[in-house]
Amino acid sequence: MHAHGRLTLLQADFRFGRFDRLPALPDSRLLPRNARHDEGDFRLSDEQAEIVKILNNGNAKGFPVLRSEATANRGEFNPRAYEVYGPKLIATRGFFKDRALESRCLTEETGGRPLRDDIPISLPPSFKDEAQSLRNKLLLYRFRNLKAGQQNEVLAADRTIEPRLNQIFLPLLAVVRNPQDREELRALARRYHGEMIAERGMDLEAQVLEVIRDLRQSERTLSVKDITSWLVDRHGEDYERKITTRWVGSVIRRKLHLVTCKSHGNYVIPPEELPKLDRLYARYGVVSEEPETSPEADPFASG
Repeated sequence: MHAHGRLTLLQADFRFGRFDRLPALPDSRLLPRNARHDEGDFRLSDEQAEIVKILNNGNAKGFPVLRSEATANRGEFNPRAYEVYGPKLIATRGFFKDRALESRCLTEETGGRPLRDDIPISLPPSFKDEAQSLRNKLLLYRFRNLKAGQQNEVLAADRTIEPRLNQIFLPLLAVVRNPQDREELRALARRYHGEMIAERGMDLEAQVLEVIRDLRQSERTLSVKDITSWLVDRHGEDYERKITTRWVGSVIRRKLHLVTCKSHGNYVIPPEELPKLDRLYARYGVVSEEPETSPEADPFASG
């Protein structure tokens, strides 16, 4: 879909209320439960932004947004919960900084191909009638599939992909009858999973895990000091700030959730934490061991 068609799609879809112009600190009362938003590139889109908290809570039922409202008595406020659950259709020019929110989105990148000749630059007068016909068909589909999510068939989750992706795709698979369409959805979920792993592989955490892997293969102690030294040698020029043992230790404990202990004056990763590494390798796309090549399979092996 070309970028020109992004706004056309938003205009044609009747199920979503618009929230094109939100204040700097968005109020959950202004955000419709079913919303469509063009130019959704918020100035702040990290995990601390208010709009991100609202969108994250709106991903599932039972997670309202709390707001304090003034009462008739001056200086008194009462908490009030607002239900923000519902589908959101958001058009942006880039990605959200908060990965938790980005992982809750099914993203279609537009503008990757030229505009088709049959798509007008300016909407013709017949657009409203065509959009109304499309909305009627969509509404009829919803009526016909109202109880599709209550079917007796229980779809098994794909354990090879992220749990968040299973949470998003299983409801879609529940209303799809065609086996080929289901397989295409599963393939899309696997592609999303691969993209998430590849993105994590560029993080500092992945680089730290690669150093830990190589230190283990060289049978050296997994001390924070040695991990930092190897990390500086490999990626010291990639960061504007200086890589210190304190920073690396913080990444190991707070990001990778590996416990460190003091031994002979140095902080090390104890053997009890090593079983966690395989799961971390898989999460960040780090190959746990170098593949071994047999002499028969290696054409360059001397024999």
